[in-house]
Amino acid sequence: MKYISSLLALILCYTLAVNGQNPTVALSNEFEQPGDGWDKLLQLKNGNTCYLHFSRTTGLEVRMYDRKRVQTSMDTVHSQLWNSSDLENTEIDAIYQINGQPVIFLQQLVKDIPEVFRLVLDENTGKLLKEDKLGELPSVRNRTMFAQNNEASHDCYVEKDQRSDYYAVALFSGTEIQPGENEQRRIFVYHFSPEHQLINTGYFYMQDATFSYFSYIHMAVDGERKVYMATTGFNGKRKSGNAQSKVVFSMLCRDSTAFAHNVIPYSFNYNQVSGLVKVVPAFKEIRLLLHVPSERGSSNSGTLMNIFTEDGKLRKHPVLSYPELSRNVEMNLNYKDNYNGIPQNWIMNNDGSSTLMLENLSYFKQGNNQIMNLHTNMGDAGVAELDTLGKEDATWSLGKYQVITGTCQPFFQHRRSKSEWSFRNKIAALNLSTYVSYDFVNFPDLTFVLFNDYLQYLDTGGGDKTKKPLKFADDANFVCYRYYNKKIERMYLFGQPEVSKRYACMLGASDYNERSRVYATVMLSRIGTNKKAAIAWIQF
Repeated sequence: MKYISSLLALILCYTLAVNGQNPTVALSNEFEQPGDGWDKLLQLKNGNTCYLHFSRTTGLEVRMYDRKRVQTSMDTVHSQLWNSSDLENTEIDAIYQINGQPVIFLQQLVKDIPEVFRLVLDENTGKLLKEDKLGELPSVRNRTMFAQNNEASHDCYVEKDQRSDYYAVALFSGTEIQPGENEQRRIFVYHFSPEHQLINTGYFYMQDATFSYFSYIHMAVDGERKVYMATTGFNGKRKSGNAQSKVVFSMLCRDSTAFAHNVIPYSFNYNQVSGLVKVVPAFKEIRLLLHVPSERGSSNSGTLMNIFTEDGKLRKHPVLSYPELSRNVEMNLNYKDNYNGIPQNWIMNNDGSSTLMLENLSYFKQGNNQIMNLHTNMGDAGVAELDTLGKEDATWSLGKYQVITGTCQPFFQHRRSKSEWSFRNKIAALNLSTYVSYDFVNFPDLTFVLFNDYLQYLDTGGGDKTKKPLKFADDANFVCYRYYNKKIERMYLFGQPEVSKRYACMLGASDYNERSRVYATVMLSRIGTNKKAAIAWIQF
């Protein structure tokens, strides 16, 4: 089997390399397909690849691969603080490469108390080097405040500065404020160095008590200097003269323990807001992309780009529109109406330009089970390259149709890229989160869109030409669309699928190294009744 796997890798590399515009593929030796849980790959700075698998039966399994794509170790993490046998009460808040090492941030319910842990692994062996408890939240049995269609966040959030590896951990208490409770100690933000040294602790509150409750939107870290955060502020009861809710943009400096706040004036009564915060050093600016469902309409995308100075003053807040993308889908996907996708990720470039990934999302109910009756149609993909003011420079579109159990929220791709994941109430056969949506890899003259599709032509005896959705992992086939010289080409990187031969990839496990242009993912093959897995390194 090792020989066959290596031979397949060589054949793929040779075949795909004939045309220099095509990607090449290298495969690891095969192993058994991972069971129910969560998977993540990290391409480390030393050239190794770390494969993490959270298993409901064995806990956290770690495989390490060297520069030659050869497995060098396999181990199970034995933690003294985090109970690896209790995945049902575990959430992954983030998995990052920090200081060249895999670092995992976990949350676990211990007697109804959410406790937050940090695990640091060795970059060569994958063994546990260090573990720490970073904090805890009040009991989840306490009632969380919900008012004016906003819910106070009661959770932990982790974000890292990709340029410097400084990071921040925010702990939000969203329970109802009790008489005599210190409101200035309900939300903490810990600012860490790449060596995991605590350099500052910030307390998030408003001195004038404009708002008492906050719903987390996003935060960004600017090296050792600052932490920026966006929230929706609201009150349990409407106060005289105050809006029911507004978006608050806040800043924590290293020499201060209190946040400075800027209440965004136009955001009157905003609720269920999502977004991303990005630092733009070239312009000494901070960008806040907001998606507001209540603002969406026939002529309004509901998505705004807020441009702040680095000291938190709002300069501009244009509403994004997609006329070029709408023309694109009209031409390529036969749309009659404008494209109105939901933001799924937003990548900021050093020069202030950016790439916005969008996806059509619609929701429906099916079945009688209260937990499993909500579903999401994840439809056509749209991508727009934006200039520094949010205007379209280039666009791409792709038709696809996937259905998942549950509701997919905006910025799903961003959360999945850092492995935000809860194991609670997940049914393996219905869990498609790691397979759906898409990935986007772009170069100056060449673009690739990667996703798992349901290939209808593989059905035997079916004459129905109506497009069918991808609903089950066993039906997934990994496809790569190449955009080159104004042409679109569908490619199968692991071989032509057949009725008895399919190849899928775990997009949720994937890791793209921009410097080496290598996309690492977990490939699952099904040939007849034989199911295997392998790590795939795709060189673009």
